[in-house]
Amino acid sequence: MKPLDSLFEKKAVELGDAALGGAASTATGRGPLTSALSMFTGPIVGGTMGKGLTSALSAPSDETIQSEAVSELFDPGHEAEITKIKTQAMLSEFLSTDPVISTYDPEEVTSAYNQVVSLAPRASIQPAVMRGLLRKLLQQQDAMEAFDVDQLVKIEQGLKNVDQPPPKLMAPEV
Repeated sequence: MKPLDSLFEKKAVELGDAALGGAASTATGRGPLTSALSMFTGPIVGGTMGKGLTSALSAPSDETIQSEAVSELFDPGHEAEITKIKTQAMLSEFLSTDPVISTYDPEEVTSAYNQVVSLAPRASIQPAVMRGLLRKLLQQQDAMEAFDVDQLVKIEQGLKNVDQPPPKLMAPEV
């Protein structure tokens, strides 16, 4: 997590500056070590490079930390991890509390679940849909009938429409 890493790095720089005899931070948020380096980097390295080095050595702003945290929340990898956790929790709950599903081997339940995921990924994360479907699939020994597939596809299409509402009708330009 970048924001937490940045906060720890900022604290480490402040502690290092204090150990060198300077104040922990100044009004600009830079310690004496960073200020001393910036005094030399500008003239020696040159305008833009010196400023880049100075900004690399200074602590990130609150806005930067917030924007990085928000971008991590909407990261597809983060979404996939949340879906994975929810799926594991759902299957674990089915295996421990459902009177029908709990009688089956966890590998059979996982196999049946994977069949549904391949046909309907949105429906597969809905516990209300999956409980009944898994019960039926397990009792039919993982054989899905055409009617069930048709119903599952309709459910998936409905969930897709909820996720992506149709564009608003617009009046023609005059």
